[in-house]
Amino acid sequence: MEISAPGLSYSEQLLKKQKYFEKTLSTDAMYCIYLRSLDISELFAMYAWLQLTPFDLTQLGLGLLYSIVPLELTPFSLDFTYELPTPSEALQGIWANFEPVSYEDLYKWTTSFDGYVTENFQAPYAEPILASRIESGVYDATYYGRCSYDPYPAREMIRTTFLRLRLLRTPDISWQKTTDEITEYLKAIDATDDHIFNRLMMVLIAQRESFLLGLSLLGRSRLTETVDGWGSAPIIGPDGEATDLYFTTLDQLQMGLVLGMAPLGYGFLLWKESVYYQSEGKADPPFLQAVVNKIRGIAQRVTSSTWSYTNYSTPYESGDWHRSERTAQYHGLLVIRETVEEWVAQRIPPQEANPVRIRQYQNAVLQAIGWRAKRHKWGFDGFSAMSEDQFKEWWKLHWKGQGLNQSTLENLYQGMSVWLKRVREEKVSLGERVKEMRRRLSLLT
Repeated sequence: MEISAPGLSYSEQLLKKQKYFEKTLSTDAMYCIYLRSLDISELFAMYAWLQLTPFDLTQLGLGLLYSIVPLELTPFSLDFTYELPTPSEALQGIWANFEPVSYEDLYKWTTSFDGYVTENFQAPYAEPILASRIESGVYDATYYGRCSYDPYPAREMIRTTFLRLRLLRTPDISWQKTTDEITEYLKAIDATDDHIFNRLMMVLIAQRESFLLGLSLLGRSRLTETVDGWGSAPIIGPDGEATDLYFTTLDQLQMGLVLGMAPLGYGFLLWKESVYYQSEGKADPPFLQAVVNKIRGIAQRVTSSTWSYTNYSTPYESGDWHRSERTAQYHGLLVIRETVEEWVAQRIPPQEANPVRIRQYQNAVLQAIGWRAKRHKWGFDGFSAMSEDQFKEWWKLHWKGQGLNQSTLENLYQGMSVWLKRVREEKVSLGERVKEMRRRLSLLT
């Protein structure tokens, strides 16, 4: 029996399913996606460099300042390789095996803080950096007053989530407002929100408005303007005030004590020359080699995105959307979404029941479901680390800041608390179902 989604007629549901299949899973879609991936390969390589290097380099600098081991940082340590399927896997529609890259095997120095510093920094500078490290406290193991006890959700935000919000918000006041809300509720380390915003903005600005080796892109970055031997670039701080950023090296932007941009105690006093170790004075330091190798690999594997879209759809299914399990999976997720949206629409007070406001409340409830129930989890670990009460309070604070009524938000969360956990579990389970079934069948054939 066909399950119906509230708010959509049966014919509208069929049309949505057919469009999804034709654009994503059909034989024509596979061919079209492959051709488009070839068309955009050069642009994609540039985009990957401009997007990923600021993420990775900012995180590596913050890792030093917040004593986070490089292997723990995502997206820095998040990468996959593409492997062809076996014949039995191909019969089950498994077109590609995406295996995570083992950074602990590939780059030993990512597994420890000491290894990261000694491998990447010149010896005269490595020792004071290690000596300045404040370790995270472990109860009954470390000495009181000689370590820090940062809230666990705050650490997860720094480790994985703040920079993911850069993909969801532009790097301006919108992103800053979101990070402010999180740190205000979590009571994270002092100055964390402004500091992370400034670090990312410094790296972004230096990449685009100057030419810094290891960061900038030939043909896209401007020639550096200099003032008394220092590179200069205009930057806007979190307070909205424009100022000039002065620097000479990448490490100054990542972890240096830059006046007006890094609060006191949140940066190292660095030399004018780079403190990174370079073999024979020319080669990239190991961390930069790792970043470059990752981005090159991602750019070279752009055509494999074809199979990530069409994976787990068998040859038999690719000719007819009525047979497609992936299309049925999409429909199941659509039913959940439509049901939730209908539930929200019926609970908005009459004085707020206009289409724009209803859509905002629907988005808020969908966020409450989705941000703590992700199959592809990178960047959402910080929200998963919160307790339900913590997430609820942050969620209300966030959407109140978007102009929604606090009382209505409270009533919605109270009402959905009856089914929220179950819907999250069903969303994740349904999203994994076809993959798990295909994997099991491939072992039997």
